[in-house]
Amino acid sequence: MGSRRIDIGPINAFADGEVRRVEVEGRGLAIVRQGNAWYALRDVCPHQGARLSDGRVGGTVLARRPGAEIVLARAGEILSCPWHGWEYDVRTGRSLCEPEKVRVRTYGVRVEDGRVVVELA
Repeated sequence: MGSRRIDIGPINAFADGEVRRVEVEGRGLAIVRQGNAWYALRDVCPHQGARLSDGRVGGTVLARRPGAEIVLARAGEILSCPWHGWEYDVRTGRSLCEPEKVRVRTYGVRVEDGRVVVELA
């Protein structure tokens, strides 16, 4: 079974640094644009089913000693669930807390002639 390429709209319909939900063949996808980089994840948090597209794209806090300065890293690479704050890497779909066990399905995305195209398996 091959993949299908689905046109989901013009690039200017997707704001840089934000997440947007699109429906493709009955499935919700969370689309994230970071400049010229594009990511598509299944729009369901594996924890309790929240729409990840209602979350926010940002970074994550690096581990530090108690009382040390808080340092943010990976700006624009982390999608946080709106319900309980579970964090997912937009590039891989893996959770930050248990990357080998918890993940969200990802899909290929590319821009062709000013249009955003998602590849569904």
